[in-house]
Amino acid sequence: MQPQYITQSTLETLGIDLSGEDVDALLDDLNETLQERVGTEIAQSLQEEQLKELADLQESATETEIGTWLQKNVPDMQQIIQNEIDILIGEIVEEEEE
Repeated sequence: MQPQYITQSTLETLGIDLSGEDVDALLDDLNETLQERVGTEIAQSLQEEQLKELADLQESATETEIGTWLQKNVPDMQQIIQNEIDILIGEIVEEEEE
C-alpha cells in the first residue's frame, strides 16, 4: 500500500470544503494522481540503463527493495514528491476557488 501524502487533514487545513464528497475516494484519487506524477518525474530524471534496472526491479523486488534503489538512484526524490504535492494542492485550491 502506498503512503497517503495528501490527507483529509491536509485538505481541511487548506480550507477545502469536503462536505458532500466521498472523502476516501477523493483522497485515493489525489494520492494516485500524485504517485503517477512522481513516477513520471522520476522516470524523466533517470538514465536509460537506470530505467531498465528499475523496470526489472518492479517485476521481482519488494517495495522496500525498490524504495532503497530509488533512494540511491534518485537523491532528490523527496524534493520531487514535495514539488508534485505542492502543484497538485495548488490545482485543488484553484478548483475550490472557482
